Amino acid sequence: MSSKHLNAALKRGADRSAKVAKSVLEAMKTIRREMKANGGIYPANGGAVSKNEVARRAGIHPTTLFSDKQKRLGERVSRWCELLKRKETVGRVRVRRTYAERAEDWEARYTLVVTHLDLAELKVQAAESERDDAIAKVQKLERENAALLDQMRKSAAGKVTPIPKNGKR
Repeated sequence: MSSKHLNAALKRGADRSAKVAKSVLEAMKTIRREMKANGGIYPANGGAVSKNEVARRAGIHPTTLFSDKQKRLGERVSRWCELLKRKETVGRVRVRRTYAERAEDWEARYTLVVTHLDLAELKVQAAESERDDAIAKVQKLERENAALLDQMRKSAAGKVTPIPKNGKR
């Protein structure tokens, strides 16, 4: 192979390697964004993040990260995955456990809300009952008051004498 062809092949290889590195780093950023948007849990692949998952997301074959040319990039991805495993909820078992814990938490919250709703409904029913009793009592007192006023008017009609002005009769 001539040096011209060799240089062109090396340039194509370097361009391809740079393109792979760029797509892998972009896949890692995308995974991180998705995890942040999903409460710290990777939403794809059952929550598992690995070199193979990064390769899949980058659109490259998983063995690419093990090749001699991409060995440093593969090591970087491995360190990144290990860091994620230490700091985040990553891995199928941990994600299932986290989802189960979240489900239990939401179930407890739901139960608490239902309990408070039931108590509020009981309080409303008690208040409505008290209101109905008070309305009935007010209506009864209004009838008694009207009857007493009527009795007073009838009995007082002949017994009332006007008070003279200036003390004269």
